[in-house]
Amino acid sequence: MKPKVRYLLPNSLSARLSLWVMLFVAILFLATFSLMFYYARQAVRVEAEGKAEDMLQKMEIAAANTLHEKEVVARQTFWNVEQNLHNPDAIDDYLQEILRNTPEIVGVAVAFVPDYYQHRPGEYMIYYYRKGTQLIKSETFADESYMHQPWYEETLSRNTEYWSDPAENYKTNGEPIISFGLPLHEDGKAVGVFAIDISLYWLSKVIEGKRPSPNMYGVIASRKGAFIVHPDTTLLKPGALFKLMEQFPGAIYSSLAYKMMDGETGTASAVFNGVKSFIAYKPMKATQWVVDVVCPEEEVMASYNQLISLMILIVVLALMAIAAFFYFFIHKELLPLRTLEASAKQMIKGDYFAPVTTNNRQDEVGILTNSFVAMRRSIRNHLNKIDRNREKLDEQNKALNEAHQHVKEADRVKTAFLQNMTDQMSEPVLEITKIVTDVREHLDVMDHEQIVKLAGQMDGHTNTITALLDRMLEVATKEEKEEESE
Repeated sequence: MKPKVRYLLPNSLSARLSLWVMLFVAILFLATFSLMFYYARQAVRVEAEGKAEDMLQKMEIAAANTLHEKEVVARQTFWNVEQNLHNPDAIDDYLQEILRNTPEIVGVAVAFVPDYYQHRPGEYMIYYYRKGTQLIKSETFADESYMHQPWYEETLSRNTEYWSDPAENYKTNGEPIISFGLPLHEDGKAVGVFAIDISLYWLSKVIEGKRPSPNMYGVIASRKGAFIVHPDTTLLKPGALFKLMEQFPGAIYSSLAYKMMDGETGTASAVFNGVKSFIAYKPMKATQWVVDVVCPEEEVMASYNQLISLMILIVVLALMAIAAFFYFFIHKELLPLRTLEASAKQMIKGDYFAPVTTNNRQDEVGILTNSFVAMRRSIRNHLNKIDRNREKLDEQNKALNEAHQHVKEADRVKTAFLQNMTDQMSEPVLEITKIVTDVREHLDVMDHEQIVKLAGQMDGHTNTITALLDRMLEVATKEEKEEESE
């Protein structure tokens, strides 16, 4: 494994040093920017929550203003109705007038307490609703007694204006509705309820058109889990919130839903339809409803995400700039080492005399360069000394060879001389030997003259041998003197 890592690293020392420096700086940058991004994200998250809450506030204001417009219209007609409680015909006119002048209102009703009119015992209600361009009158609504319908019962029992929650069978022209009720008083006593109906489809469409951002959407729900405003109109019915919880079984969704129904205020983060979003929720004033907005995290944290991209680009460019700076700086600083490397290669090839200059730097590179120069100079001096000694040895060897040749020549001459002397002595010696042999064999028959003659011959040969020996002794004495003189 280690050789593979080694092969991946560049061979240049400056490149490797730059790589390690860049790695260290990158780790330092990563740690610094990670810490910075962590705290920046916390700050941006707080800002995002504030932005979501601001959108929630705008959403609540838009919904409240829309409802308030209808409340104002209802109060104007309500005052006329309350002034004409004993004139049912006038009430009919007022109810029809409000429907004609306010197309957003789909129904209007005046319901009295039982036996309010003596000539009409029991329950009595005047109810008009719009069907296309026609106004239809009815004395019943939802095929049940109005006495137990929330818009009447709650308004009368509370003795104050009241927005009712959606009910399963409370529809006009097939559209779910909610009702705004106002208690009718006579002599300080509540004697009935005046109510208007508005379509939840219309209300959702209006609120949808007033949302602060095209990527967010708002929801208004009742404490009983019914959606009053929702971009998906199929959910505008009682219990829709619980059905939605079944689609998102996670604990975070259940907790969020129950906090909303409990009327709490807060923010949360969750994934809806694959998009991570911020959710801000709060109870809606003057109602029993809760309003919330769902805003994609990408929108509220767009500045942070752009900051991340920008900082990543800056970090990459900074690392590249640092790497380039360190590479060229280290490359320049290590130029003396490259010179030393080239000189070392020359020394390997046997060239010890290429010029290498000293360095005035006081750092390790300068010390190494100067030490290398001193070492190379010392090697050159040592090699010069070795060359001089070798020349001396060559001269001495040459002299010894010449002397050896002289000795060999002298030995050859001596040998030749001795051989010559020996050859010259051999004849007299042979003659003497022959004479001695003749004398020994024929002494008895020899006369005196023959003996004297032979003695003379022997004496002559002896003198010859003596002369040759004297010559040899003279030559040996002369050579001994020459050797002593040398």
